[in-house]
Amino acid sequence: MRRTAFAALLLVPILAGCAPKGERREAICAIQALPARPGFDRFGAPPPGVEKLAQATAEVYGPGIAGGYGVRWWGPCGPSAKSTDMLLLGPAPWALTKGGPRADGHQVAYGTCYHRREADGWRTVACRINP
Repeated sequence: MRRTAFAALLLVPILAGCAPKGERREAICAIQALPARPGFDRFGAPPPGVEKLAQATAEVYGPGIAGGYGVRWWGPCGPSAKSTDMLLLGPAPWALTKGGPRADGHQVAYGTCYHRREADGWRTVACRINP
């Protein structure tokens, strides 16, 4: 047990080195701290064309450090919506969070929340449940 804990402590600095830095990390952590929960919340109107453009051009981040398919690790941040599976950062000034609740390991709903960077920080403008 002690060896496992010690090994985990040794990995923390290495993993933190793989996380986004500076302004990118601040943006990711600020978006994750927003109260909107993809797959649960439904309000506002999605901005026209942003989703399609984000899927084509955004930087994609997720919870896993292994990544794959162009998904980068979003790094350690404070509290985040437990339903968020991925975060699409871009095109400016937009960011999207995607995900939803699971039951017995299966996705039961999936949604997208749209966040816009404003002069005073990030603000959620809409969330929808995807069809």
